[in-house]
Amino acid sequence: MNKRKLISNLILLCFFLLVGVAALLTDIFQNPLKNNSKVIEQVRLFTNNDLSTVNKIVLKNKSGEYAFERDPNNQISPWHMTAPRDISANSVFIDKLFTSLSFSKVKKIFPEEKINYSNFSLDKPTSTLTLIDQTGKTTTILVGLMNTIDNSTYLKISGKSGIFHVDAPSVSLENATIVDLVESQIISIDLETILSFRITHGSKKSTPSLEIKKKNENWYDRENNLLSTDKIDDYLNELSALKSTFIVDKPTDAQKRQISSLSRNPAIVISVEDNKGHVIDYNISSVIKDFSDIDLKNEEYFIVTISNNNTAYIVKKSFLELFSRKAESLKPVPQAPVAQ
Repeated sequence: MNKRKLISNLILLCFFLLVGVAALLTDIFQNPLKNNSKVIEQVRLFTNNDLSTVNKIVLKNKSGEYAFERDPNNQISPWHMTAPRDISANSVFIDKLFTSLSFSKVKKIFPEEKINYSNFSLDKPTSTLTLIDQTGKTTTILVGLMNTIDNSTYLKISGKSGIFHVDAPSVSLENATIVDLVESQIISIDLETILSFRITHGSKKSTPSLEIKKKNENWYDRENNLLSTDKIDDYLNELSALKSTFIVDKPTDAQKRQISSLSRNPAIVISVEDNKGHVIDYNISSVIKDFSDIDLKNEEYFIVTISNNNTAYIVKKSFLELFSRKAESLKPVPQAPVAQ
């Protein structure tokens, strides 16, 4: 009986020793390099200036590899995807990513030990982000395990010591697909930078059916009548929300000929000018019921081509009414006279 009790006590003692050793090793390998909250708060992974000089991005995740370049002459939609497609990128996605990187809160910094790379999935990262600046300097960011409890993740950044435990970015790098990364907006309008907007029916040289300009934060029509800022913001947001049913970014020869013919003789031209003098023209085609190699099911559509990229967008006819607004509908509501 005593022998059996002694064996049980020895087994129990060994168990506690193993637990103690494991806890000690975990503390050794995962003890943060810096745990003083004041020190951590001072750590900034990237500054706005760092990110403003980035002109190329490569994102690699489980859905593929995507490359982007910044177009300095396009203030409205500055990022363009170069691979696997040549198409306008979702600049909002990249803006949100940069905002997350510049304001990311560092919770802890862990040493670059092999066990930490394994524990935080940095040996098999969920995604890899490469930033290339104007001088050619390359910064590689390995994104590790996602902690769903506190919405945080782990980063290893080339050129920086330690593994950073940070708030997760507001966009998912691991799960992003081409649908998230290409520009689904047809008409990109930045309410902060837009300076003028005009719609002409037929040639761009025709008298515009709608022309509005911003002066000193107020909007005016062609006759210099004051317009309602709220109504114009609502209208421009409607236009920005316009989505296509089909995107043609790799047209066949037959599609190229059809697109070229339609864009040479547009039914409507929309011109958007920003505060740096950049003008983008959106050519709206006449209504079509068939398009080479795409089954439109005999339904009515129109095609939008844009002066600053080679992508064509096929949109349902019902959205044409957006281009028939008049300045009269954008005027402020008259104030009722005050009763005497």
